[in-house]
Amino acid sequence: MSSSTPEGTNQAAVLVARKAEADAIAVRELVGNPEITDEIVGFHAQQAIEKWLKALMARRGMDEARIHDIGRLLQLLENDGAKLPGNAGRLDDLTIYAVPMRYDELLDAEPLDRESTIELIDEVDRWAKNVLGQ
Repeated sequence: MSSSTPEGTNQAAVLVARKAEADAIAVRELVGNPEITDEIVGFHAQQAIEKWLKALMARRGMDEARIHDIGRLLQLLENDGAKLPGNAGRLDDLTIYAVPMRYDELLDAEPLDRESTIELIDEVDRWAKNVLGQ
């Protein structure tokens, strides 16, 4: 996501943040529907948070991280001196929905706390808009 110009970094950050917002909208729409599985809701929640973190990385001019591990993305941002969201300690719980829950049918996970997931999404949304200046 890094770019050689400040304009490029800002454009990349805005584009990734828009994609994060689209996933957040999906979570908000799907969370109340009991026919939508936890894996689907969790996947979109994980994607929204991952993309918001990557938008901040782009804004900071950091190298693109082609990983889906929220904990690792948070660590990269922290190492770069970024201010993390207040709920950062709870975000990595959604990493399981990035890949393992989609491909490992034998994985036995606790049911997704949908109310808590919406709270996480809303908190990170506010944080991202603040730090990205949107």
